[in-house]
Amino acid sequence: MAKVGIIGIGFMGKMHFGVYKASDKAEVVAIADVDEKKLAGDWSAIAGNIGAPSAKNVDLTGISTYQDPEDLIADPNVEVIDVCTPPRSHARWVIAALDEGKSVICEKPIALSLEDAQKMIVAAEGSDGNLYIAHCIRFWPEYAAAKRIIDEGEYGKVNSATFRRVGATPTWGWQNWFLDPERSGGAIADLHIHDVDFINYVFGIPKAVFARGLVGAISRNGIDQIVAQYIYDDGPIVSAEGSWLCGKTAPFSMTFTIELEGATLDFSAGNPLTVYPKDGEAQVVDVGEGDGYSLEIEHFLDCIAAGKPSEIISPEDAAAALRVIEAEKESVRTGQVVEIG
Repeated sequence: MAKVGIIGIGFMGKMHFGVYKASDKAEVVAIADVDEKKLAGDWSAIAGNIGAPSAKNVDLTGISTYQDPEDLIADPNVEVIDVCTPPRSHARWVIAALDEGKSVICEKPIALSLEDAQKMIVAAEGSDGNLYIAHCIRFWPEYAAAKRIIDEGEYGKVNSATFRRVGATPTWGWQNWFLDPERSGGAIADLHIHDVDFINYVFGIPKAVFARGLVGAISRNGIDQIVAQYIYDDGPIVSAEGSWLCGKTAPFSMTFTIELEGATLDFSAGNPLTVYPKDGEAQVVDVGEGDGYSLEIEHFLDCIAAGKPSEIISPEDAAAALRVIEAEKESVRTGQVVEIG
């Protein structure tokens, strides 16, 4: 059983904590956070855009608590580090943990700069531990099933694919960090990158992108809404929208429609993945149990137990998603198609 230490107890830290508590493959033995209330078990202020409401009070009996992540990383009882801090600090804590020879699960995005992402990859290459980046959509049952259907080829090639991920402005972060793009990367890095990574996963890294976006509509000069088109040589027409400009009572929405030669795949949160053949009746797809958070962490724990990297998501894959959104940002700024190097 892996002994896990979680750095950062916000929405994702809370989510990961719950997954570990429900797993027979891991035990949370330590947490680190700057907020003393959270270290005392008061998690009433934690909120998010998906999943169950946070527990108001959490029993942390037997769990070591630290305000300084360096102390958690140095704890000899901690074998696996789970980094759930704002992404500006990902490189710092990931590299420190890898230098200690510990495996690391790090929330997406891998970092906010390609330079930091590369430093993390190099640190992992020189470490006894492995680095796993939590791009949960690769594991989300409906998305994983859609990729499987596409790969099997029963309905022919993909003609077009449209992805959409929108929600209310994330004002629930500690010290409102989401709306500071220097800490969060803005909606493009926090929200939209989920679909960017899945597009890379299914169709490969695009040749170029063209994007339009709203800058500073609600954040501190970050991209708060984006619509992007991904350009492939002789490939499908692919586009994605990401936004956190919805009203505070608007539900979080993630959807996709994929048009294949012989069928349409359609999914929206709260509804089943459905195949609409060109000829024949609609078919609801059995996607199995679980959600992306639990399935990704169970997978990473299996990889850690086997001492191997993930075959589903590599640090290089995560860096590639960051590279694509960097091109999108340039396209928004210039109004031009931007090639991806």
